[in-house]
Amino acid sequence: MPAFFIETTPMSRLRICRTPAFAYPLPPAGPTDAAWHARLCEALRRHLSPAAAALLAEPVPSEDGAWIEWYTSLAGQPIPLTSLSGEASRRARNLLEDRLQAMVALAGRLATADPELADAMRRAASFPDQSAIYVVDGQPVMTFWGYGTAPWPEQAAYSPAGRSSAKLFRRPWPVLAGLILAAGLGWAGFLFDLWRWPPWGPDHAAMLAAEQETGHELRRVLFARQSDLARALGRCALEAQRDALAREGELLAGKLEALTAELAAGLDTCQGEAALDALSKERDALSGRLAGLQRDLEAALEKCGGARLSGERAKSARLRAKLTALQAQLAVKLNRCGKKPPGDTAETGSVPAVSPIPEPSPRPAQAAGSLPPCPGERPPEDAPDVAIVLDASGSMRIPSVLDGNSAQLIARFERCMTDSGLLAPVVCADLIGAYESIIQGDRGPTRLMAAQKAVNNVVGGLPGDVDVGLVVLEDCPQASDYGMYDGARRGQLLQRVNGLIPRKGTPLGNGIVQAANKVDGVRAPAVMVVVSDGKDSCNADPCAIAAAVKAAKPKLKINVVDIVGDGAVGCIAKATGGEVLTPQSGMSLDQMVRRAAKDAEKPEHCK
Repeated sequence: MPAFFIETTPMSRLRICRTPAFAYPLPPAGPTDAAWHARLCEALRRHLSPAAAALLAEPVPSEDGAWIEWYTSLAGQPIPLTSLSGEASRRARNLLEDRLQAMVALAGRLATADPELADAMRRAASFPDQSAIYVVDGQPVMTFWGYGTAPWPEQAAYSPAGRSSAKLFRRPWPVLAGLILAAGLGWAGFLFDLWRWPPWGPDHAAMLAAEQETGHELRRVLFARQSDLARALGRCALEAQRDALAREGELLAGKLEALTAELAAGLDTCQGEAALDALSKERDALSGRLAGLQRDLEAALEKCGGARLSGERAKSARLRAKLTALQAQLAVKLNRCGKKPPGDTAETGSVPAVSPIPEPSPRPAQAAGSLPPCPGERPPEDAPDVAIVLDASGSMRIPSVLDGNSAQLIARFERCMTDSGLLAPVVCADLIGAYESIIQGDRGPTRLMAAQKAVNNVVGGLPGDVDVGLVVLEDCPQASDYGMYDGARRGQLLQRVNGLIPRKGTPLGNGIVQAANKVDGVRAPAVMVVVSDGKDSCNADPCAIAAAVKAAKPKLKINVVDIVGDGAVGCIAKATGGEVLTPQSGMSLDQMVRRAAKDAEKPEHCK
């Protein structure tokens, strides 16, 4: 008896048993296979019911063709029909009988539309003996279907023919006529066989045995060919996978070569001795000019006094700030190339400090506790200057309001791009798509839009005698100087501000230098408002530059509006006695920009 056990597969099938492939003689039409099983089950499911389709077990031959595993879609414990007794056996046999009759009837209906399927359906309604029948969850399941000639060769009492015999004997005359006709046909055949020559005829039994042996041999050859085909298909699949991996390796090798070339080009830029020499020469020239201006300034002080020297002093301060910025840039580039900055020469090593200059004309001291003069009452040269440094780099495309997840993703992306350098497009590839989806999504105004609105509100509230300068951080290596605007040209200034769009880099250090050159900060107070969302991306040191600017212009205060609030640019305000304003303070961007420019606004006691 074949072994039976429960085993589920990924397809939610139940393995009933595993039997030798040649446990029964092969039927004349050939063995059952998975293709005919699928076709028969589809027909039974469509024309009868899913329960009728579950009658036929699915055959799955082993690779060597020596065994057949039988599967069913039913769930439960497979039990041989021969082991059942009583009511369970009777119920299972009745179900089997009904479904076999339904299959035979369906084969008759399909004979015209699909003769091949009808013939296969009729053959499938037979099995070799009762040991090929199993019961799963009360439902009969046939193995080796199509291997027999009658459904119940052992117990005719339970066969369809046995159950219908009683009905036939209730009508004796048709039965008697059929028997007489059969006897006559048999006698005629016997006489015809006597007249045939040679009388012994062909050996049909031997011919049948030979054909069966040939069928068995063909079956073995077929299984061997199927096994060879399966192994060949497996090798083909592995070869296709190998070719795909080889192509992917070639693609990655090409990318690696391109990245290596890009890295080599970036390293070559560090070897630009000509650029470094040019910076050194420019620094020396500026130092010489600064020393000459200092000498001229001292001579002018002795000759003319301080009334006409404010311009000379401002020019000297601007040159000093520019020299400091160039020295910082030179030091950064030399450090990138692994070199030390050259030592100061006798000419440039000790630049004389800005000498204190007396006021051009004596003015009465302001009484203690008295209020500052209002706009219109103070001299024009005493009005404070305002320089706005506005960030318009690529990161200002980010929405001004983000949820927690989006803010964390933006921070991860910016940190990855900063840390990865030239390899950022490869290392940060998984974050670029998510970053672009946030940038391009409809999430409200961008950081630049919010900053433009805040600058509009602040500029509109400044007194008319306050001049406002605009410097924009758009791309490396230097910021864009948009000029200085008096009270009559505020409309042009706001038109410039509102026309800005995000660009690329953040030359923050150079922007501070250019903004400092636009204001006084020595004789009259000046305020610089820096609105940015990040640190310098052009290899400058804004903190050192701010300290140098403060040394040259002691009355200049830099207030920083840090849109992100990561503290990367807080040193700029600290170096100049200014204030750092971040979203953590609870103020809106508009409120932060207004507070940063508060020193230039109209005093509270002025109407």
